[in-house]
Amino acid sequence: MAESRRRLLLIREYFLENTDEQHPVTMPELIAYLGAKGVDADRRAVYEDIALLRECGMDILMRRSRTCDYYLASRPFEFAEVKLLVDAVQASRFLTARKSCALIGKLGSLTSRHQAAQLERSVYVQNRVKAGNERAYYNVDCIHKALQSGRKIAFQYCQYTFSRQLCPRRDGQTYVVSPCLMAYADDNYYLIADHPTHEGFAHYRVDKMIQVRMLNERAAPLDPSFDPAAYARTVFSMFAGERRWVELSFDRALIGAVIDRFGADVPIAPRDETTFAVHAPVCVSPAFFGWLFQFGGGARILGPDDVKEWMLLMAEAARAGCARGERGEKPE
Repeated sequence: MAESRRRLLLIREYFLENTDEQHPVTMPELIAYLGAKGVDADRRAVYEDIALLRECGMDILMRRSRTCDYYLASRPFEFAEVKLLVDAVQASRFLTARKSCALIGKLGSLTSRHQAAQLERSVYVQNRVKAGNERAYYNVDCIHKALQSGRKIAFQYCQYTFSRQLCPRRDGQTYVVSPCLMAYADDNYYLIADHPTHEGFAHYRVDKMIQVRMLNERAAPLDPSFDPAAYARTVFSMFAGERRWVELSFDRALIGAVIDRFGADVPIAPRDETTFAVHAPVCVSPAFFGWLFQFGGGARILGPDDVKEWMLLMAEAARAGCARGERGEKPE
């Protein structure tokens, strides 16, 4: 009985690690593999084991050619899906190069060894911009635990100095907040939290948080009507700002950029043959104006008037700064 169980597990392991549609195994090869592992088996026993694995959900198919070839036809993740996950890991600046390679290796275990070798040949991690340490990786884990248990977290928040080192802000003051959600934007993870002295939500880059720990104190409850996806659409580059309803005008050629930013359900009203208007909530911040500036004259603020004035002041400040630079003057 023990020998038959070992044989069954070895056959299952072989199909998972070594076979796919391009790399089947013949019955003699499978019996030889078992023999190399110290397990004697005849064809009938192996046929019965394959039938049992099929009954348990393994998609083992047989293909007739000059021989009868067997292979695992499907897995929980298709190879294309694994490649998509590998691309995401490679592109993430949030992960260190070491952690990226470790995760890609684990993703490779979801495929056959032949497909895993293809993944390894397509990996380009070393020359990408990556995080310098794995602190943020573990910060995310701590924050998720706090979110699941409804607890507050404490941490120190840092900023970069000219020596390229992270140093705690506010003389190392400890921040205590109620975490609301995590957001991934602009290649970074952000904690969106309720800070007792901050109006509205506060945003913190997770890789700039140190000494993160979960507290026993219960977090402030989140408004049941709060929609995380809708909130994320109002924020530009994770810059917090006053949430305002703003009316914007865009050239019709920019319809794709507007839908990408605000979603396909954003109300759109034609203004004339060349422009359309959008009425949407945004967190008004310099990042919001920067998003508009990229379209040149193709995007305009119609209202409110104070938001229009703010953008005009930013444009004037930028123009004045360029003029000073041309004259070789130092910033005031």
